[in-house]
Amino acid sequence: MPWDGIHCVCTLIALHRCTPAAPLVVAANRDEQYGRPAEKPALRGGRRLPVVAPRDTRAGGTWIGVNSLGLLAAVTNRPTRNRDDARRSRGLLVLDALEHPGARAAAEALASLERDAYNPFNLFVADGSEAYAVVYEGAARVTGLAPGVHVICNADPDARDHPKVGRLLESAEAAAELPPERLLSALADVCRSHAGGGTPLEDACIHANGYGTRSSTLLQLGGPGTAACWFADGPPCRTPYEDFTPLLHELQRGVGLGLEDCNARVTA
Repeated sequence: MPWDGIHCVCTLIALHRCTPAAPLVVAANRDEQYGRPAEKPALRGGRRLPVVAPRDTRAGGTWIGVNSLGLLAAVTNRPTRNRDDARRSRGLLVLDALEHPGARAAAEALASLERDAYNPFNLFVADGSEAYAVVYEGAARVTGLAPGVHVICNADPDARDHPKVGRLLESAEAAAELPPERLLSALADVCRSHAGGGTPLEDACIHANGYGTRSSTLLQLGGPGTAACWFADGPPCRTPYEDFTPLLHELQRGVGLGLEDCNARVTA
């Protein structure tokens, strides 16, 4: 296991109700061992609601996704020296959350998770109206999030005293002040950053021995003409983002239910 037995983290930046035309904008880096297989975003069915999500092919879950009713869910790990691989995959919790119609219902379900059933995690759920953070360390603790900029890594959500979280909050807050047409580009720059100045884990885009940032996702959810989905299948500092927005359009039209894959994407 990387980093002296501590299972490390992803980075999630969320702009919740900061932009009127797009009430939810998310930028997320997935940090994982290089050898763990994964699939790009696809339109996926087989559950209560169709979703657009990438897929961890080892455990079958995902680290980020959005359902056909506009609910987004994403998970990051919390550090632990007592990781138990027999516990249920945290990526499956994202799919569980996406079976609910909105953020409040998902948060209420997550609040009642069984004790000691999962390795520690942070889970973010949000729709156009509400957002919640779920911190799980043996049991779930749910916090409602006010409109604004939020950053979730491996520390507590929005922990400004944590060097990485505090730095990313400043960068994301600066991006939120830009005109809407520049927002996703600015968040992509944050995801590419190597400005940590210390160990590789302090960077947004991580490069380490056998471990690092495997992919990056930019999602913008809102009314007609504002939805966007961009995905870099590799470290965003050197991997171009591809436009997967057509998947969101199909999801919003309610097609694809029961499909496991959809190749509707445009390479940019």
